[in-house]
Amino acid sequence: MISTESLSAVLGKVSGAFVALLYAAFSLTDLLLTRAAFSLGVGEANPMLSWLDGHGLFVPAKVALTVVAALLIGFLYSRGRARGIAWSALLLMVSVVGYHLWGLGAA
Repeated sequence: MISTESLSAVLGKVSGAFVALLYAAFSLTDLLLTRAAFSLGVGEANPMLSWLDGHGLFVPAKVALTVVAALLIGFLYSRGRARGIAWSALLLMVSVVGYHLWGLGAA
C-alpha cells in the first residue's frame, strides 16, 4: 500500500510546468474532440459552455479557461495543497478525453 507521504514525495518531484502542460494538452484535446462530437450532432453537456457555444464563444472561452487553469497549476503547484488539486484536475481532463473517445467510437 502506498502511503500518503510517499505519494506526496513522488508528486513533489514532478514539476508544475510539466503538470500544467499535460493539463493544457488534455484540455485542448477535449476541445478538439468536443468539436468533433458537435459535428455529429452531439450537444455540450456543460450548461455554461453550451450557452457560450450558442453565442459563438465556445472555442475562445475554452482556450481562455485552459490557459488560466494551466497558469494556475504552473504557479501554484509547489504548494502542497495545490498539488492535489492540480492532479485532480488533470485526472478529470484525462477522464473527459476518455469519455469523448469512447463516445465517438460508439458513434
